[in-house]
Amino acid sequence: MFLATVPNWITTSFPIFERICLVILALLCLVMIVLVFMQITGGSNTSNVITGNQDSYYAQNKSGSREGRITRLIYICLGLIAFFAILYFVFLKIPTLF
Repeated sequence: MFLATVPNWITTSFPIFERICLVILALLCLVMIVLVFMQITGGSNTSNVITGNQDSYYAQNKSGSREGRITRLIYICLGLIAFFAILYFVFLKIPTLF
């Protein structure tokens, strides 16, 4: 009964939007994997326990370095993955609501 009221553009365009969102999600996930592998992993900060140092000059100004830029890109990628995942599931559910 409700399927007769669904506009034709919804039934034709939403599967295309789903596929586009899925491809973008896959690409963002690959970028995220590469960015995580590019991060510099230093040793644990056990020396701060012994010496009592709070933060070094490097730790305070890390956002301008390569590691800070990669961390910022990871957060941006994570936000985009969340956005496109929500968008994908909205496009997946909307045609079934009618």
